[in-house]
Parts: sequence; C-alpha cells; structure tokens
Amino acid sequence: MKGKCILPLLCLIGLFCLSGFVHPVQAAGTGGLKQIWWINVPGLTLDEVRKTDLPHLKHLMKTASVGAMNMKTGGRGTVSNSYATLGSGTRAVASGQEMFYHPDERMDEELSAGLLYTRRMGMKPAAGSVIYPGIISYIHENEASGYIVAPGILGETLRQRGFSTLVLGNLDEGTKPVRYAPLLTMDKKGVTEEGEIGRSILKSDATRPYGVKTDYGRIKARLASWTKPGLAAVELGDLYRLDRVGDKMFPAVRKEVQQITLREVDHFLGELLNMAGEEHLLVLTSTGTGVAGKEGLFPVLLHRQGEAPGLLTSTTTRRTGVVSNIDLVPTLLTWLGIDAPDEVLGQPMRSVAGSMESFWETVDRMETIYSLRPSVLYSYILLQMLVLMTGLTLILKKGRARSWMESVLLAVMLTPFLFLIISGMTAYSWWLFSGLLVLAGLGLSFLLTRVHTIPLFLCAGLLGFLPVVADGLLGGPLIQQSFLGYDPIKGARYYGIGNEYMGVVLGSSILACAAWLEKRSTDSRKLRLGVGLFFVALLIFFAAPFWGTNAGGALASAVGFSVAYLRFFQARWDRGTFFKMAGLAILGLLILVALNRWLPGQHPSHIGRALQFLEGGNLEEITHIINRKLEMNLKLIRVSSWGKVFLLSLLAMAVLSVRPAGGLRQLIDRYPQLFNGFTAILAGSLAALAFNDSGIVSAATAVIYVVMPVMILGMREWMGNPGADEADGGS
Repeated sequence: MKGKCILPLLCLIGLFCLSGFVHPVQAAGTGGLKQIWWINVPGLTLDEVRKTDLPHLKHLMKTASVGAMNMKTGGRGTVSNSYATLGSGTRAVASGQEMFYHPDERMDEELSAGLLYTRRMGMKPAAGSVIYPGIISYIHENEASGYIVAPGILGETLRQRGFSTLVLGNLDEGTKPVRYAPLLTMDKKGVTEEGEIGRSILKSDATRPYGVKTDYGRIKARLASWTKPGLAAVELGDLYRLDRVGDKMFPAVRKEVQQITLREVDHFLGELLNMAGEEHLLVLTSTGTGVAGKEGLFPVLLHRQGEAPGLLTSTTTRRTGVVSNIDLVPTLLTWLGIDAPDEVLGQPMRSVAGSMESFWETVDRMETIYSLRPSVLYSYILLQMLVLMTGLTLILKKGRARSWMESVLLAVMLTPFLFLIISGMTAYSWWLFSGLLVLAGLGLSFLLTRVHTIPLFLCAGLLGFLPVVADGLLGGPLIQQSFLGYDPIKGARYYGIGNEYMGVVLGSSILACAAWLEKRSTDSRKLRLGVGLFFVALLIFFAAPFWGTNAGGALASAVGFSVAYLRFFQARWDRGTFFKMAGLAILGLLILVALNRWLPGQHPSHIGRALQFLEGGNLEEITHIINRKLEMNLKLIRVSSWGKVFLLSLLAMAVLSVRPAGGLRQLIDRYPQLFNGFTAILAGSLAALAFNDSGIVSAATAVIYVVMPVMILGMREWMGNPGADEADGGS
C-alpha cells in the first residue's frame, strides 16, 4: 500500500514544483493612443530594409519595436490570402476574384458597385465608404476552410467600440482593380467607413509599371485631415506592381525603378514620422507579392513617440524577434484597450530588449535553414529508403557486406542526434553540413559497432532522446536551428518539440529502456517504480506547456509507454492487462489536461487554448481543429516522403517476420525485452499517426528505432558475427 502511494504523490509534487517555471506577462497599456496608421508595403523585404540606404527607414529600425513576421495563411501564399489572414487574426483565405470599390464606381456600363452591393446585401452603402460586393462569397469560402474565421473582425470590433476606419491606396494593375487593404478595415458586412482606393489615389507616370504610381501627397493629406479615433490602413502598391512585371524588364532598368520606388516609400515614411505624435501608433508591415521565390519572413515595425525600441515577440511564437501574421489584430486591439474576440487565433505582440545584431543573426539562420531544409531532409529520407532496401537484400541473400552495413544502419539511427548538434554550426553551407554529417555519422557508428549488441542499443537509445530532452528543458536552442526541427517561416510550430523529434524521443527512449532491462530481473519493485517514473517524466515533458508542448506526442507516448511498461513487467496478457493499459493511457491524458489547464501562465499554449474551447463548449472550434489535423495527416500520408519511409519500414518488418524461416522467433527468444520494446514503439507510432496532425512524420522517425535494430540483430545472428555477441550474456 505504501509503495502504491509513492507514484501519485511524486506526480503531485512535481506538478507543484513545475508551476514556478511559468511567468505571466503583462499586456501593454494604451496611454492616450488615438489613431493607428497601418502602412502595408507588399514586396518590401527584410533584406531591403537591412541593406538599402534609406535614412527614415533606418531611423525607424533604431527607434521602433522590430520583428520578422511569417505569412502563413489558410491556403496558398497569395497576396489576397495574406491580407485576409492579417485582417482576421486567424488563418483565412480570399480568392481575389471580387474586389473592393467605392459605391459610385462602375462595374460595367449599366451597373455600379453600390447597386450590386445593395442587390446582394439589401442595404444602401454610404457615400465615401468602401464596399465589398463579394463579402458573402468570402464568408462561404472561409466556412469551407479548416479554421473558424470571422470576416471583418478587426473593423467590426472597432466599429462596435466607437472607433472609425479609413483605407487608402491600391495595387491596381492599370485598369484592373487589385485592392486588398480593405480586408484589414472592413466590418462584418464588408464596409469600411471611409476611404480612397480608386484611380484618384494614383498618378500617371509612363516610366512605371502599368503607367501609374502612388500619389503619396494625396495619401498624406487624407491622413492629416482625418481626425477621428480609429484605424487607418494604407496600401502602397508600387513595389507590388514592379514585381508583377519585373521579369519582363531589363535588369538595370528594374533595379533603377526599384531604388526610386524605395526612396519614395522612405520619404513618405519620414513625412509620417514628422506628422505622428504621441497619440499615434505607426505600424509598418509587408506581405509577399505572390511571386515565386519571395516566400520567407517579412518586416513588422511598431513605432510610437516616447516608446522604447526593442524586438517584438508574442506567446504565439515565444521567439524573440519573431511573430506571426495572426498576431497583428490582437496587438492593435490591445493598443486601443480592447480585448481580442474569441475567434482571433493570434496573441498580442510585446516588445522586449534585444540587439539588432542578434535579430539579424536569427533571421539569417532561419532563412538559411528554410532554404536548405528540403534538400537536406529529402537526402536523409532517400538514404533511409536506400539503406532499408540494401539491408533487407543483404539479409535475405546472406551477403558478405555485413560489417559496413551495420555501420550504415546505425548511422541512420544516429542522424537525428547529429542533426541536433551540428545543424546550427554548419547551416550556412550544404556541403559543409553534409560532409560533417557523413563523417561524424560513419565515424561514430563504426566505433559503436565494435561493442556488443545490448550496450550498442543502449547507447543508440540514449543518444536519441537525452540530448533532445535536455535541449527542450533549456528552451530548445538546438531544436530551433536543427534541420529536423520546426519551421517558423511556414508557421506550423514555433516552440516545444516538433513531430520529427517527438518520434525520435518516443522510439529511442523505449529502445534504451528495453536494452537496459535485457538480462535484468523484472521482479524488483524498485526497478518497476524507476521505469514507471522514467516514462511519467517523459510524458510530462511532452505535455508541459513550457517544455514539449506536444499534445499528440503526449497521447502517443501515453500509448507507447503503457504498452512498454506492461510488456516489460507483465508475464501474462489477459483482460485485466488491457484495462491496465487503458488506465495508463487515461493517466497520460489527465496529465496533459492538468498541465495545460492548471499551469498555463497568463497566455496558454495552443494546447491550453484548445482545452479552453472544449471547456467553454465551443465544439465548432474543436471540430475544426480535429478536421484540420485529419486533413493534414491524410495529405501527408499521400504526398510526403516520410509516408514512403514509414510504409517501406513496415514492409521490411513484414518480410523479416517470415524470412528467414524461424529467424525472428530466434531473436525474440534471445532478446525478449528488446522485442517488447519494439512492439511498444510500433504501438506508439500508430498512436502518433492517429493523434498528430503530422503524425506520419512522428511515426516514420519513431519506427527507425525498430527496423534498424532488427536488421542489425539479423545481421549479427543470421549472417554470423565473429566475437561480437559472445559476451552478451553478461551484458
């Protein structure tokens, strides 16, 4: 009885102690703010902000709060989707087929935009407003997406709180209207109170793309005369227009037009800085232009007179200098003293101390890893598939290349560890990284294959999970810059442990535990308690909102660890065993809920927010989350290379289970605990496939710690291994 109370007591003590790691963050105050001027310049890149000699922009970089912002949307990275996401505070889409107009603008010879809007909406728009006749199509389009989107939520919230909205500028391509800025200011009916987005906001200039350029003087005059409290959104479209036709221009001419345009934007910003007082917040952002090769991070600057400069961050990203596009809406509302509605997915940005040198270093590293990651991971996946097929062929044909093949199989198992420790050091050169990876992998594996089987798998397992867990406890500095880590530019994850390393930790920890238990008596109660605490500690690591923050990982590990514990220590399997396994899995779920509801801090993680939705009865949002994760998983299973690795691994295991005849039974009899561990890893892999939105990735990285060890065992046992295993009995 006494022993049975120890584990729950230790868990409660651990939960109490962990609460000290969570520090709430106070939201910024408003302090007399009257107007927000939001200037968006599609096509303005971080590289141009950094390297171009623009005095006013450089002044802004020194005096504003600066961040790098991703542009993940609810669909493709189009300009319209980017604007829709910026204005919704969640991942939204907008087809761009229908545009915004003034009510008196003509759609054709017989129909005005105002009349079309009245026909569709049953209300007559006010003169001087900006309207969206396609608002109903926009609503339907987002209803079909995987996110809950409240169209016009920023403008609608401001309107309800007595604030006004103004929108100026356009991206018109000659006579073709291209106008997305009203997506930032419209209310739920697609109306912006005031604006000027037509031909009158442009000047004719035969030397510019489409023969027009922005009339900065007119925009300045409209802002100066606008005295109402609220939000003014300005769209500067000259860089966008240049990008649309730039590939048809002589490079020197394009470069010259680009420099002229940047100087005009810079001069305009300087005039705004002179106009703005303490009652103004100047926001400068950029989006992509929809042109291939322009993906990445984009600048976001917040400037207010009297406010100290710094680097932007948010609880969405938990990364200094890095924010998400969905954070703009709650940030602006917070500045105006308004709480963000529940439909807003983002979190308010805040400014923290930091140097521009560290900011640019972070940006450079993230963009370099982003550009190299596809080729690095594809090469690793291709290598895995080649090794699987070669190893299987050698085993079945009893080839003579056993020694070097063992080293290659082990190198594949060690690669996640090497990705973790050398990616940041060599990220700027694909050749340097690849060369060091190959040399380190083969060298380390060559040394380890000299040892006996059980110590070999113990070392491989420890190298798999210990560095990842240690790094996660320290905030993930190595995971953040690993090619096998998560990608803040794509915006799927910013902190915690990603699905790749979740599978690594799950598989390698069970492998290490199985190897440690091999040849040991499982009758000891202390041993059982130690293994149980080990698994509970890893489960807490996955579930904790300040460490792993991986709900799917916590649930998958609850399944994998439950199966492992019961197979390690349960001699007979009966109905009671299955009830025990279900109980342990439920315990894992309860730990996940407890950590993310009791200890989330002032701003909960994405898991904590999902639990808040569930607690509040918001089943629609929960349904959207589940559907979105299922759709992502099915898509990755169909198209991802990780899916091919996972299926090929299962195929290899299926073949080895029958060929050579009786071979697998021989291994199971000699290494029962290892194969108990393999069963648990497979169970955890399948659970990861079910519980994670990118579960196929976790399943593929976890199953490495099954198929590669089985092949190594097969080579040592079936193909002969002089002197390698004689001492295993005493290991």
